Amino acid sequence: MPLINLSLKHEQTFETARNRMQNAVHDIRSQFKVLIHQVEWADDQSRARLTGIGFWVEMWVDDQEVHVSGDIPMLGGLLSSPLTAGLKQIVQQTFQKRLT
Repeated sequence: MPLINLSLKHEQTFETARNRMQNAVHDIRSQFKVLIHQVEWADDQSRARLTGIGFWVEMWVDDQEVHVSGDIPMLGGLLSSPLTAGLKQIVQQTFQKRLT
């Protein structure tokens, strides 16, 4: 089952990183609106859980890093690869860093 687990130093204030993560979640939801059925936010908006049929992804920021973790086993990988690549691309563009 394809798993995603990324951490990236954001080198910003917590508030700026939180705002950028919120923008990234919005962009992910827009790009994959057919797949993502629900987004649940933590009270302080520093963590979000995106869920769809058969997958989940959590994103959160702390004082130093943005984190993305999830389980995306959809259809034996037919949709998981584009979703995983899209998540990485959006986080990379939002935080202006290259993910490896």
